[in-house]
Amino acid sequence: MSIDFGYPNDEAIDKIGVLADHDKSLGHDAGWTRSVIKKIEADIMNSPQHKESTGGSFDRSDYDQDELAAWDWYRSDVVDTDHWESLVKDYKADVTDESNVKPDGYNGDKQYVPYTEPKVEGSNVPYSGSNNANKELAVSTEALKYFANQIDAIVKDDGTGMLTDARNKLKAVQMKPGGFAKAEVLRQKIDGVSANDAGLRGDSMGMLLAVQEALLAVKSGLLKMANEYEKAEDFNSMTAEQLTNNMDGAWGKISDVGDYGQSSGTTAGGK
Repeated sequence: MSIDFGYPNDEAIDKIGVLADHDKSLGHDAGWTRSVIKKIEADIMNSPQHKESTGGSFDRSDYDQDELAAWDWYRSDVVDTDHWESLVKDYKADVTDESNVKPDGYNGDKQYVPYTEPKVEGSNVPYSGSNNANKELAVSTEALKYFANQIDAIVKDDGTGMLTDARNKLKAVQMKPGGFAKAEVLRQKIDGVSANDAGLRGDSMGMLLAVQEALLAVKSGLLKMANEYEKAEDFNSMTAEQLTNNMDGAWGKISDVGDYGQSSGTTAGGK
């Protein structure tokens, strides 16, 4: 469950670290400020006024000057509405500052995510057509059709296939990091921070779609050439202009793939 920073509760106060900072600034042991606050709150809870629902107080003479100063500071500089909102704002700005994050170095020998080799039905069928042993053909239309059918095993004309499955899995991922800086920066890198920044996940989804469209365009161009130049002599006489016309759409789609993989993601701080 995520921490609610909407009001000054113990979890949110501890996460911001304001009491720990106060201890350090006064030279007290860790936890001193909290112990004072909890003791005074207990006195207020047990006061006659509180039990009669008419408020609550405590006897200030029971505490020394440092303890009273800590309580007054807590009431005015921590739980006061305006001060609390300011503390939360500063914390959230600081938690996404990448200078506060020291990620572990990449270990090439470590398997970060379990990987299973994908199996594509029909893609491992060996080519059984002519191997053009006599070197009579510049290109075999039979081989072109075979290659086009191999593409069909990866992406279907209706948009289904392993690339679409991968995009859907990425789309379903929900990043739910903790509140510490490294996790929040990682979430923003992956999910993005605005409509203009899709993050690494959005960039990967876009790349998968671009690859899918490129493969479909290549398949379409190959089949078009193979069908138009079914006879060897016709195919061998194809001009460069005719080849370009048949594959122009494919070259454009392949070029589009290069638009992805150029970003490392950003954070709310604009890093």
